[in-house]
Amino acid sequence: MIQTEPYTALAEIYDCIMKSVPYRKWARYIIELIREFCPDARRIFEIACGTGTMLILLKKAGFIVDGMDFSAAMINKAKEKIKAEDVKLFVGDMSNFKVDEKYDVALCLYDSVNYLDSIEKLDGLFKSVEALLYDWGIFIFDISTEYNSIQNSSLMNSSGECFGIKYTRRSYYLRDERIHINEFEIEMNGEKYFEKHAQKIYRISEIRDVIESNGLFEVVGCFDGFSFLEGGERSERVHFILKKRNNWNG
Repeated sequence: MIQTEPYTALAEIYDCIMKSVPYRKWARYIIELIREFCPDARRIFEIACGTGTMLILLKKAGFIVDGMDFSAAMINKAKEKIKAEDVKLFVGDMSNFKVDEKYDVALCLYDSVNYLDSIEKLDGLFKSVEALLYDWGIFIFDISTEYNSIQNSSLMNSSGECFGIKYTRRSYYLRDERIHINEFEIEMNGEKYFEKHAQKIYRISEIRDVIESNGLFEVVGCFDGFSFLEGGERSERVHFILKKRNNWNG
């Protein structure tokens, strides 16, 4: 079995495996957040954009969109799907990146932030995003919580076939380390591949502490799931909305 980096072999079947994800609902929610916290926004940059599904939906909604992902395989899939010369797509590390242009909104969705395995990398993400945004810009991201890992990890186990490619997914939570593991075995073109995905499960207070310590952003929203209700440790997913501190008018 060939061991590969996360989202290498998986890129071939990612959209098939994730077909149950309510992307349209998610896009509508993100647009609601933008209208509430940055109503004049036009330019959006998505970090960890994957195969570009959210970028496509936001572009259809009238936004100017660009994106970045650490996986070249995922970016290649995004380029195949989007096929638009006015959408720029980059390969980059979300804990330390620089983009020459400025944006009104930065996004990092579907618990991609949980892939950052240290406070230092979280801090690096916030610093990179701060430099990316206009002074009035906002950063929207979400995290998966420990409650979600404890309640639902076994529900993520699955196996099947996509485009003639067989896969098995195993999901489990290492409670002492607060690490959620997703393992994929993928069989295609006569070869078997193995990917191990590890996500750090942060407490909401830890995220807030990093934001407060670097002083770059103000938390203007911390919401449960796809709502405007206050998020907490018994939420399965929490969406944060940050605004640049030095221009915050709250």
